[in-house]
Parts: sequence; C-alpha cells; structure tokens
Amino acid sequence: MERNDIIKEHDNLSERKVEEHENSLEDASTNLRCSPAADSVVYETNSMDDDESTPVSKKAKLERDPLPTEANERVASISTSTGSLSASVQEQEDDDDHEKEDLSSTDDSSDQSDGTESHDDEEQDPNEESDQKDSSSSEEDFDGDEQVPLDSEQLDLDNDEDEEDASLFRRIIAAAAANGIPLEYLAAHGIQLPIEDDEPVEYPFGEAPTSLDDVANFIQSDRCKRILCLTGAGMSVASGIPDFRSSNGLYATLNATKLTATEEQIEAIEENPSFSLDQHLFMENPLPCLEVNREFILGVQERKWKATLAHRFIELLQTKTNGGKGKLVRLYTQNIDGLEDQCIGIGHERRIAVHGSMDEAECANCNAKMDFDHFCGLVRSQIKDITGQDPSAPKESSAIACESCGRNTVKPSIVLFRSKLPDVFFNSVPIDVKDIDLLIIMGTSLAVAPANSIVWRIPKSAMRVLINRERVGWHLGLDFQSNDRDFLASGNCENVALDLMEKLGWLEDLRPLLDSNELPESSALLLRQRLEELEQKPSPKQDQNPNDKSLQQQET
Repeated sequence: MERNDIIKEHDNLSERKVEEHENSLEDASTNLRCSPAADSVVYETNSMDDDESTPVSKKAKLERDPLPTEANERVASISTSTGSLSASVQEQEDDDDHEKEDLSSTDDSSDQSDGTESHDDEEQDPNEESDQKDSSSSEEDFDGDEQVPLDSEQLDLDNDEDEEDASLFRRIIAAAAANGIPLEYLAAHGIQLPIEDDEPVEYPFGEAPTSLDDVANFIQSDRCKRILCLTGAGMSVASGIPDFRSSNGLYATLNATKLTATEEQIEAIEENPSFSLDQHLFMENPLPCLEVNREFILGVQERKWKATLAHRFIELLQTKTNGGKGKLVRLYTQNIDGLEDQCIGIGHERRIAVHGSMDEAECANCNAKMDFDHFCGLVRSQIKDITGQDPSAPKESSAIACESCGRNTVKPSIVLFRSKLPDVFFNSVPIDVKDIDLLIIMGTSLAVAPANSIVWRIPKSAMRVLINRERVGWHLGLDFQSNDRDFLASGNCENVALDLMEKLGWLEDLRPLLDSNELPESSALLLRQRLEELEQKPSPKQDQNPNDKSLQQQET
C-alpha cells in the first residue's frame, strides 16, 4: 500500500463525527493505550453487547456516555487539528471475518473480470447509501464494523498477502489513534529499512563497550560528537517525589469518595484510579484531576523536591564536554516533575517533556498559557486538600477559569490520558536522531510508546547505554549479550551516575551543590561520602618509590 493511500484512508476516517466513533465502543472490546501523565498505564474498556443481561463496567459506561456539547466540540477540534482519530479497535477474532466485507463493494451482484470489486460511489445504490448514513448516525443501529474501503486498484482481495496487509494497516491506524500519534508522523517516519545483519557497521567507539570506563572514554573522545538522553521515573526517585503506582503511591492511597465528582464518576475512579487523570473526564469535570494533583502542583512551585545526581550528570554532559560547548543534543524526559529546569546548564531548549510538565499551566480548551505562580495561587485558594494536611485549604473546590476563553478548563501542562502528545516531540525526534553517536537511557522501563521508539530510530552505529535496575528494551532491539553497541549499567540511577562522573573526573564540579544545599538529602550524603573516599585514597605519587626514577619519568 502506498503512503498516500494510508494517509487518504486516515483522513477519511478523521472526517467522521467523533460521536460515531464513541458509539462504536459499545460493540468493541477496546484496549486504549494512552499517553500517561506520569508513567505507563494501559487501562481497558471491556464493554460487551447491549444485552441487559450482560454486565458492563461502570468505567466503560461512563466513557461511552455522550459528553456535554462543549466537551464534544473540544474533542472534535483535537481530532481535526492533530490528524488523529478516535477509531474502534475490533477484537482479534472478528478481524478476519469482517475484513473482506469491509473492503468489498456494496454491490454484491457486480463481478469484475480482474477479480476485484468496484468501490465507485457513483455505482452505489442511493437508497443503500441513505441507509448507511442513517445507521452511522444512530447509536442503536451502528454496529462498530464500518470501515472505509481501500482503493481496489491498490489491493487484490483475492491475494492473501494483500488481504493481510489491509488488516495490518487497519490495526496500525487504530493503534496510532489510541496512542495519540498522528498518522502523518507514522507514515513519514515510522517505516525504516533496517540494516541487514550481514552488512558491516563501522562503530565510532571501536570495540563493544564492556565497562563504564569504556563509556566514559567514549564520551570524552572526539569520536563522540552528539549525545541523546531518554529518561524516566527512576531519575527522580532520590528526590522523594511521590510516585503513582507503587504500594504507597498516589493511586494506591487515593480515596475517590473525597473527590468532587458524581457518584458514577467516583465509581469509575474507584475501579481504575488513573481515570481521575483522563482527558474526557477533565473536560466534563475538571475538579478530580486538580484535587488529585494539588499537593504535587504546590510542591513543584515551592521547590519541595530537588534535582538528583542523575539530573546533574546530564547537565555536566552539556557543560563539561566539547570545550564547554557541549555534546548534548536533546534530553527527552518522560517525567512531569520539571526537575530538569533546576539544572540551568541543560537549557530549556534542550529539554523536551514528552508527557508535559507540572511546572506550567494551560487551558485544555484554548491552549492559552497561565502564569504558573498565579495558577498555584488559585489552586491553593480554590481546590480542597483531599489529604487533610493543609488546614488553610478550602472545604469545597471550585474550578479555575481560563482568562482567555472563560471556560473552567485550566490545568497543569501535563498530558492526560486519551490526549495527544506535544507537537514538539513529533517535530523534533526525526531531526534529533540523525547522526547520534551515543544514546543514554536512564530510569525507564521503555514500555511507553512513542517515546521508546528513539531506541531504534538512532543510527545503527550509535552506542546505547542503559542505566536501570532491570534489563529492559529487548522488544526494541537492545541486546546486551551479542550486540556490539549496547551496554547495561545495572543499578539505581544515582549510584551509576556518580560512578560515571567519577570516571569522567567531574565530581569536584558537584562540590558547590553541597555548600548551597541544592541536592536531595540522600544524594548529598552519597556525594559527600564519595568525595571523602577520594580524599583519603593515596595519590599515585604516594604509592611510588621516590628512588624509582623510571616510574617518575613515566608519570611525567
């Protein structure tokens, strides 16, 4: 299938009303993989037929209920502006049964000499076309199986391979829509021709890295010119920021009954706490999202949490390499804590927050920005504290109105579930991955698309270093046993980053952070102990025999 045909099909689907695709959820078992506000979450909507005897989950019922008119207009505008669509994903066992019906002409009696069927709208029965329009607009009649046929000239339906390709492309389109990935981006950048296994690759670092010394030597060498970093939640663990998914995390401790929400919304959040950060729910009722994030928002403003040693390592990658000009091309962070902004050396222009950032505020309706300090003041005075720790918080919550459009849809600039990633990500990745010599991956499970695509999009000659507690990324091609370019530095980000900075000779550059109290307590203790160990360690001169002139000359 040609790229133009894929985009054409995508555009046709995009023109359908959002309400039709919402209705299709009633007959589809859909797994919606959504861009997270913190880290990866896959939440399921397992709805079944509308038989009264068939149970349907509260969350599924809530998600498919029509949104208010204003919310529907917002969803439609998002779908149109990003080129993404809300498409139903059919169950695996139904795909093969319906594929040929969807691709076939509506005129079953007409036969083609070449074995394909006509898709010309002019030959379609007008009455049948009218019936189709009625069924697509009716919630009761819409069967969820409606597909836009592909051009018969492009596919031979009697060819099994073409039929499989059609099914595959439909799944790709649906998956892209569910992940908020514009199909234009997927078609333009998602298909790459891999280098064959037997094709020689010239590595700028020479032999395969086997230790942190090899990594440090390559960073300092002239052969390493462009460095890319991809980071996740493991980067911020030492800062003490509360996470979302651990046994003591936000989701596990959330009491949904304390949220300002309808009974149905509360039941849906109790069933799946991540629904409190859902885009559709926010457009209908913004208060649960703001109440859940109140402590996080105000903590970011007060700089309650500090950048870790792992953050400082990335900062030094820019300030201590290439004669101070830096080798860091870009930092792609999947975190929303904004701690990278405390590292001035990184530079705001080099940081891309894939899932947004908690230290900014914007309107979900018109995208107008709001001053963050002003936003925090409104959060403090208008949003109640569901933890009960702030006695000055109001007893009841009231939404925050946008100064531009007047709607109560102002929120932190984070990517909610079922909303698109920032355009800067899709615009920057194709440019940044070119000619990369080193990719450093820190503290991430590499489970979230499309951020994890950076791993395989960089050149085949680039070194890839994973700093993580666990070995991950095998599904992306990371191979730490037989691959000549991948290296695993197993451990937590703080310890490995400290070891690497010691080998690079950068520890003394961190000493001022101890004096100014700019590190988390655990990070400061770790650094202080390492510096003391180095001070007590005998220097090379002390180990030498002063009468051994040959050693002195060798040292000189």
